[in-house]
Amino acid sequence: MDRRRFLRNISIVLGCGALANDVAALDAALDFSGKPSGFLGPDELEFVSQISDIVIPLSDTPSASQAGVPEYIDFYLGEFMEFKARNLFVDGLRGLCDQSIKEFLALSDERKTEKIQSLDDRLGSSGQDATYKQLKELIVIGYYTSQVGATQALRYDPVPGPYKEIKLAEVGRAWL
Repeated sequence: MDRRRFLRNISIVLGCGALANDVAALDAALDFSGKPSGFLGPDELEFVSQISDIVIPLSDTPSASQAGVPEYIDFYLGEFMEFKARNLFVDGLRGLCDQSIKEFLALSDERKTEKIQSLDDRLGSSGQDATYKQLKELIVIGYYTSQVGATQALRYDPVPGPYKEIKLAEVGRAWL
């Protein structure tokens, strides 16, 4: 095998491995019916809901929780994540803000925002929290693949451009 072919094949293998989580998250978004799977407990679901609303708050568009993002994340965890990765993620959620979920839920809104902002500020550095990074990815994917995110937060035109019938005789032949 020559060097070029080897490098091309190894980059394909590594690229596919890096995208596996995003592809699974998109698959979950396509299969999601709007109902949680019941994998997360009520406190954990509320915890994810509040973090989701800090990441994508209510503005002129609905917030992440109004778009069903916590339920999507629960569905993704229950249906698409492997057992070991799922348990690692949930354990990471429980220790995300250096305190228990119940303690976090009892904080004021300003304090919650400060905690999440500190996690956000560390993204991309050596001190980033892997669980928060994955949670934020799931929040963004869940929001923008929801009906609310796709039609209200993003610009959406179901038929781009006006319909104009063109006769084959006018263009001469088909285009490739």
